[in-house]
Amino acid sequence: MITYTVQRDGTAWKIAQGTLVYTGYKSEESATKAAIAVATKLGLNGEATFVELAKPDGTSERVFASDPEPPTLDSMLRSAGYVAA
Repeated sequence: MITYTVQRDGTAWKIAQGTLVYTGYKSEESATKAAIAVATKLGLNGEATFVELAKPDGTSERVFASDPEPPTLDSMLRSAGYVAA
């Protein structure tokens, strides 16, 4: 499981993942988009990944969670009743 945490860093924003820190993002939005892009790619490669947004009160909000085993087209059609099981 890999978690990226987006947090304010003075007047900028950063992404922390374990002991790694990526700095210099000009906005919360740009840092969040970057973290989700990396987490999505890792998720497609089978890693369980998450992106959290750190709030000023010390709590965090999960804004992205990958699915290491995403549904297939067949499974989605089956669950919608379009294909016999």
